[in-house]
Amino acid sequence: MLTLEITDQAEADIKEIYLYIALKSYQSYAENFASKAFKTFDLLCHNPHMGTERTRSGKGIRFYPMDKVNIFYRVVNDQLQILRVHHSALDSDKLRLQ
Repeated sequence: MLTLEITDQAEADIKEIYLYIALKSYQSYAENFASKAFKTFDLLCHNPHMGTERTRSGKGIRFYPMDKVNIFYRVVNDQLQILRVHHSALDSDKLRLQ
């Protein structure tokens, strides 16, 4: 199993989505989103090749869809690095993934 590393940008993405959901909907929905995100990170640590390769975004970068967001990540040595958590309706080609 890989160890998990969440980049500062991915952490900011999660907080932004959490706050948006909490303000526009219910706190419990935001908590469900965060819980599901971290369960998905754990799943990816156990199965890092589940995600689709995304070579146009950089070497070794993959993404995995979770509800209405895409989780962008890569494996470096024995770590799974979560790079971004991005809403699937937004243009992901302009994301900074390094």
